[in-house]
Amino acid sequence: MAQARAYPSHRQRKQEDGPAAAAAGGPGAGAELLVFGYACKLFREDERARFMEQGRHLIPWMGDKGLLIDRYDCRGHLHDLSECDAEYTWNRDYQLSEEEARIDALCDEERYLALHTDLLEEEARQGTFCQTTLSF
Repeated sequence: MAQARAYPSHRQRKQEDGPAAAAAGGPGAGAELLVFGYACKLFREDERARFMEQGRHLIPWMGDKGLLIDRYDCRGHLHDLSECDAEYTWNRDYQLSEEEARIDALCDEERYLALHTDLLEEEARQGTFCQTTLSF
């Protein structure tokens, strides 16, 4: 039978692991990681699992049978999306200046660079790629 182990309270750990204890090389002077969990029971419910897998728990959003959402989905609270349509936005007539368009193009180039360029190959070709061999 396992023996019960008493764990120090939060306040005791704070005192033991404080800056003064670390400077003195006392208990807990090194980094410490506390991991804990709670016991739970798992139940096998094949019928319920099939129900979820088939998506029968989903409900149509705004009456649209083609768009099913979970009942806890926040989209269930959105009823009128006309404010978000492009023609109703406040800046629909805004035109970018030449400088803003240039900056926007540069940002898009960097944003989508990985789509049309193999970055690892490019780094290896330029010699900026660093590879380390690990031996165990």
